[in-house]
Amino acid sequence: MPENGKPYVTALYPEQHDQAADSLGRAFINDPTFKAIIPDITDPVDRATHLADLFRGMLAIERRSGQPVFGIVDDNGRVVAAAMTEGIGHAGALNMVATGLGQMPRMIRAIGMGGLWRGLNLVSVLSNNHPKEPHLYLQVLGCDPPFQGKGYGKALVDRIALEAKARPEIAGVYLETMTEANVAFYSSRGYEILGELYPLGVRTWRMYQRKR
Repeated sequence: MPENGKPYVTALYPEQHDQAADSLGRAFINDPTFKAIIPDITDPVDRATHLADLFRGMLAIERRSGQPVFGIVDDNGRVVAAAMTEGIGHAGALNMVATGLGQMPRMIRAIGMGGLWRGLNLVSVLSNNHPKEPHLYLQVLGCDPPFQGKGYGKALVDRIALEAKARPEIAGVYLETMTEANVAFYSSRGYEILGELYPLGVRTWRMYQRKR
């Protein structure tokens, strides 16, 4: 945390990804989509462990494909919030499998074959509904529950907006959220609702922040 008390967002190095995965695992315990992907794991601690392993696999794929990951580190040097992003080239389900083939065993251990199949179906539906104009994709953003309410999510969202602003060919930042409470949060940061989807039967808001 910097001296002015505002959260400081930094690019995360690969050696920090394990901590980021642990934080994201806890952040998404109650997320409707992940409940649909692994419906049989109901214990919160067990769910967080499985989700953390899933996020480790996802972060490894991000690293292999060169996609940036941003985060916030607390005073003890631990990653407590993270955002996974993608540039203009957004990988679909098949490309994700090809890029992350080595991570498939880890993901199967984390969420099972059924969960992996449901997850790939989700990626396929979402990737087919991106805006057509060049944009950055805010794929995942989460904050460890004990650190929520401190402005960390806002700081990460604003950092991604700056990444888009620095590139004249980028029209804006796009994301999906499956949590209704997040709609107001993203709206307050300049996102508008483009529409809704129902992958895996989960209500999903498509939101877009155009550059100003």
